[in-house]
Amino acid sequence: MDWKEQALNPKIWLILTAIIHTFVGMLSTYDPTNDNETMILGIMLIIPVYMLYAAFMTEGQAQARLAAVFAGPIVVWFLVCAAMGLEPTYATESIVWEFSPELIPPLLFWGMTALTGVLGWNMDESATSETAEA
Repeated sequence: MDWKEQALNPKIWLILTAIIHTFVGMLSTYDPTNDNETMILGIMLIIPVYMLYAAFMTEGQAQARLAAVFAGPIVVWFLVCAAMGLEPTYATESIVWEFSPELIPPLLFWGMTALTGVLGWNMDESATSETAEA
């Protein structure tokens, strides 16, 4: 498998995005004294469980479709929040969703996860099994 195939592998992006979402996106900004953040953290930490399930328990077309279905709506939601300039009221620190360089990393990881899923949506299952056997 060459580097281009690896770069467009949904499994790689599912794992990367799950890890980054968990540690950089959620745990590094978590304030345990804020009950609202604790409730939201609990819900948000379910997402990586689904993503890691898709990465390790599925393959081929099913994995690609799960990547697209998990990540695509999140990319859209980031863009909607930024376009509307939303301000979360649950956070301890002041956060404003807007189009800025800070939005690039989450859009990159979630966007690539969704893109690899869309690109593999209709992949031929026999082609993936032949590639795995070779």
